[in-house]
Amino acid sequence: DAHPPSSSTSSIVHRTPSCTMPKKKGKGVKGKRAKKGGNKKFDETKKVFNAEDDYEKVEKTPLYLVDDLASINRDVVVENLDMVEPGKGKLLLQKTRLKLAQGRRYGLCGKNGIGKTTLLRLIASGQLKEFPSHMKVLHVRQEVPCDGRKVVQFVAECDEEFKFLEEEESRMYDFLEDEDGPELDFDPQERLERIEQRRQDIGVETAVARATNIVMGLGFTKEMREKKTEDLSGGWRCRVALACALFVAPDLLLLDEPTNHLDFPGVTWLENYLKGYEKTCVVVSHDKTFLNNVSTDIIHIEEKKLNYYKGNFKTFEKVRAEHRRAQMKLFEAQQLKIKQMKEFIERGKRDENKASLVQSRVKELEKMEREGLAEEVKEEKKLSFRFPTPTKLDHDIARIIDMSFGYDPEKIILHDVNFNVTMNDRVGVLGVNGCGKSTLLKLILEMHKATKGKIEFNRHARVAYFTQHHMDLLDSSLTPVEFLQQKFKEDNIKTHEARQHLGKFALSGDLQLQPIGDLSGGQKSRVSFAALTWKHPHVLIMDEPTNHLDIETIEALIDAIKAFEGGIIMVSHDQYFLTSIAEEFWGIDDKGNTALFRDIDEAKEFSYAACFEEKEKKKSKPSDSKREQIKQRKKERQKQAKEQKREREKQKKAEREAREEEARRKKEEDAKAQREAFEAEMKRREEAEEAEKKKKEMEEAAKRAEREKAEREAAEARKKEEEAKAAEEAKRKAEEKKASGSKEPETLLKLSSLAGEFKIDPATIETLRENELDDDDLKDLSKQDFKDIGLKMGQILRILKAVKKF
Repeated sequence: DAHPPSSSTSSIVHRTPSCTMPKKKGKGVKGKRAKKGGNKKFDETKKVFNAEDDYEKVEKTPLYLVDDLASINRDVVVENLDMVEPGKGKLLLQKTRLKLAQGRRYGLCGKNGIGKTTLLRLIASGQLKEFPSHMKVLHVRQEVPCDGRKVVQFVAECDEEFKFLEEEESRMYDFLEDEDGPELDFDPQERLERIEQRRQDIGVETAVARATNIVMGLGFTKEMREKKTEDLSGGWRCRVALACALFVAPDLLLLDEPTNHLDFPGVTWLENYLKGYEKTCVVVSHDKTFLNNVSTDIIHIEEKKLNYYKGNFKTFEKVRAEHRRAQMKLFEAQQLKIKQMKEFIERGKRDENKASLVQSRVKELEKMEREGLAEEVKEEKKLSFRFPTPTKLDHDIARIIDMSFGYDPEKIILHDVNFNVTMNDRVGVLGVNGCGKSTLLKLILEMHKATKGKIEFNRHARVAYFTQHHMDLLDSSLTPVEFLQQKFKEDNIKTHEARQHLGKFALSGDLQLQPIGDLSGGQKSRVSFAALTWKHPHVLIMDEPTNHLDIETIEALIDAIKAFEGGIIMVSHDQYFLTSIAEEFWGIDDKGNTALFRDIDEAKEFSYAACFEEKEKKKSKPSDSKREQIKQRKKERQKQAKEQKREREKQKKAEREAREEEARRKKEEDAKAQREAFEAEMKRREEAEEAEKKKKEMEEAAKRAEREKAEREAAEARKKEEEAKAAEEAKRKAEEKKASGSKEPETLLKLSSLAGEFKIDPATIETLRENELDDDDLKDLSKQDFKDIGLKMGQILRILKAVKKF
């Protein structure tokens, strides 16, 4: 156990380090002292953290009594994990698997309100029955309740196991000195040796040196290390909490937004520290750069499941996008196959010859549905909002001319500052904590008056200030609409106006009418942005705007700032956020000097040069105590044993990772083979259906050709029959005429004889005969005359052509 012994409300949440062992039989320790001492501390701790009956049935054994502690498996596997939101009953995780491998550093990601912090609290609470009871777990959230101790002393004394071992050692010495004491079922001398070994393992003798190194890395100057922790600000108390966590070095370290109150050097130091952390760590952070530099794995919470990815956050984004694309392709291919199968079934119902094929397709479709269909990949709705467009200004927003400032005229913290602020500026302010970044922003806002020089401010310009403590300015009992109406009473905001403005920040529908206290952190921040921009400011001044935001909201904020037509001045430790927006950087060094840069690396080199000082060297005082003598005699032997154990653990870890990698590779190969087989089957079926379709088309074309041929032959036969009838009729009439004694014109007779040669229809000859045309009439008739008696132009031309011949 490890925590500052000042209050039970500490934000460092701990799990008692102990090991479940069978209770020993025997007389035990008799007498008054045994009743007073015993395992009282662990019994009390058990009551605090193990509230359920199942935990009461086992005895917790101190870690110093556990043999071969280093070889104990510290992997965490919890199956079928369900998790609800405290106080609301909302289900956050359902039937999922929590898996943490020893020595891995996990980045825990997901949208605001999805359950990241709740999961960390659940792990730290000790309420997971399958969680290893021998693991030391520590959860760091906010600031710790401090007291009158100095920073280094506070951190060095934060591990409760130190105090427990000291009490146990004193108790063992009492047993050795009391010759007339009760009969014991253990050897006090053997326990003293175990206690000494445990003290060495957890570094009791080097506590002060380790604590000093950690607080220096987190940015505590020599002057600040001499301060009492109760005199520190909230941000520095958060650093104390983080220092305590790193000092204890638990088996499982849970960090919730650890970079919120760190500057660039502090973040860099923490990254390097965690890279060398040999135990397990789970980090929740909005800082992409930090996650990329620290994480070996990513746990992504989505659809009430924990999804695991190897690699850092950048790799996670790439792999997840590829998985989503592959899943979408699989879903679309499967849906196409189902559609084609259903269409085939519908067509086959009308053809009795295909009954067996139809039945086969029906069974295949039912089998697919039983085995489970691929899920559709839902398109992720990208969060977006926008800042209102300000009016144009004729002049700069502000000009800082030879300005110096100090809260005490004798102690100037900013020297000879010269900057201009326009509506086109995108400025990032860099500097160590306490160098005057926030003070410079307040000077621009005219919250302070310059000690020397001046700041010329455009009186027509509207400025909005977003503080890193913006959450504290919201009234959690009001709805977003009510909050805007109350904050800007002088504007007499109507409900529809407030709702329209909130809608610009992706706050719509019921979200506008819920109490702010029920909103997620990202939603609360968007309410702050809505209030911030109600007056349509010309410049936004932001102090750590990414604190309390998730990655999705940060991306939306970056897009909104890029589209904003006013100026931006911001202080942020988030390097990804700064480099995505800022076009110039104001650097402030530890002496209060300022400079303008276009490159962030040059600005960092100027601003943090003093942070790369050498670490303080402290001499350790020799000790002639009995404890020190025992330690020196056993040091070499134990060091060798530790090295051997460490090598064995590394080998086991490497083998385990190799097995996991092989399983993952095999799974991917199987999935690929299944996809290829599925695609090949789909292609084969498509080709078969296409061939069948072409065959049907050819058969239909052949039938159509035969039908057309038959129709042509029938038409020709009818035509011949009609011609024969016409010729017969003409012959009959000629004979009748001859019999009656009338003589047919010579020209008409010649036309009849040449009708076959010039393709003159018998009907045409009959028409001429019916009109009783003689030779003179036929000679004098024109084309129009022929046309008037009902002949077609083609027949007329043939008649004229034949007449010319004779």
